[in-house]
Amino acid sequence: MRSWSAAGALCASLLLASAARADNFEEFGFGPRAQAMAGAFTALSTDYTATYYNPAGLIFSRHLNLGFGFSFADYHLDFKSQRGGRDVDRRAERIPDLSAFTLGVSTTVPFDVPDRFAFGLGLFLPTRGLVNIDARSPSAEPEWFRYGARHDRVHILPSVAVKVTDWLSLGGGASIFVDAAGGTTLSAGIGTPVQPDFKLKLKPDAAPVFGLMLTPSDWLSLGLTYRGELSFKLDFPATAVVQGIAIPLKLETITFFTPHQLQAGAAINVTDRLLLALDLLWANWSAYDDAYLVVTSDVAQTPTRVRVDLRDTLSPRLGAEFAATDWLLLRGGYAYRTSAVPDQRRRPTNLVDSDKHTFTLGCGFAWGRAPERVSDAAQTGGGKAQTIQELTRDASYDLDLFFQLHWHPTIKQDKPATDPVGDWEAGGVIVNFGFAFTARF
Repeated sequence: MRSWSAAGALCASLLLASAARADNFEEFGFGPRAQAMAGAFTALSTDYTATYYNPAGLIFSRHLNLGFGFSFADYHLDFKSQRGGRDVDRRAERIPDLSAFTLGVSTTVPFDVPDRFAFGLGLFLPTRGLVNIDARSPSAEPEWFRYGARHDRVHILPSVAVKVTDWLSLGGGASIFVDAAGGTTLSAGIGTPVQPDFKLKLKPDAAPVFGLMLTPSDWLSLGLTYRGELSFKLDFPATAVVQGIAIPLKLETITFFTPHQLQAGAAINVTDRLLLALDLLWANWSAYDDAYLVVTSDVAQTPTRVRVDLRDTLSPRLGAEFAATDWLLLRGGYAYRTSAVPDQRRRPTNLVDSDKHTFTLGCGFAWGRAPERVSDAAQTGGGKAQTIQELTRDASYDLDLFFQLHWHPTIKQDKPATDPVGDWEAGGVIVNFGFAFTARF
């Protein structure tokens, strides 16, 4: 049993790290127009951002759209404990900034009928790497449940769409992530340091994305999107050699989790210049059971599992867009999201999460001449090949900016006297801002 305890200590010392368990798209959105409207975009997405919000909206791309953007999220989250000490509090507060580039393309394809088919591709590229893998063993160490280094993960979003009728379109695609698999051997003896041998390889995985869009009139559109669950469970074979005794171990951890999501929305043209959008997002966080590293060996056949008992979340979102002039669009929005983490008062963990309020602002600048739609060209006998000079002359260009303030109101937890952290309180804000440039040919 002493050997098993030593092996467990080795695993904990190597794998204890902060964890993040939320998808950055769910937290911050995708594309500056959507992000400036608080993510109320299920019934509005018509360019490459439709690969996330609603693939069916790709039908309304009408022409070739190319986009490039950049975003930056800065975390100002506080944690204060009664007995944890300043070092513990700082570890809970230390959330790395998230900066990323976004790229996208979308277009319709004139097969049998103009604007019948469409495809799109969206990319989210963190500036610090392809994928970060963190896992931790169960402990009372406090941590913000949704945030951390695992936000640094490449997202690839390919999608296609088809127009069924003039008022109904359907779309489907995938959300592709990069994950890792591997194993390690740990060895240690009396008076010798730990000697790990570690192997790791990257592998892709994907979840489906389906959407439909209804456009019953010129002033109303309705959208519904389903995004599948992604659960990367890493079975991590290991061998711990402690005092000359080889102990086979099996380490299990979910390196990334994003839940089943269902998002419904409506967009209404109130006037020729004012647009309102309303969305509701449901996320199935209660399906996430194993949030911590699990270690099993031949000595201890039954591993210790700590249930987190997460709750499903709801997020109503409201966005508005006002055309101030022919070249200037003003945007704003508000979103509210319930917390996934239950009360921590009588639990051995100290997961930090709260209901969140998000306030958004943004603007869009447009110039150039809107390109001719494929359907219009077919009706007028156009559609001939164009030179680069003609394509550039007929193109339109958009520059969109956004700003988000994510506010976590202060929450307090009264912990029992045996908890090493003691009573604590946490709260703070996250600032997220960025831009994107889009060209339409």
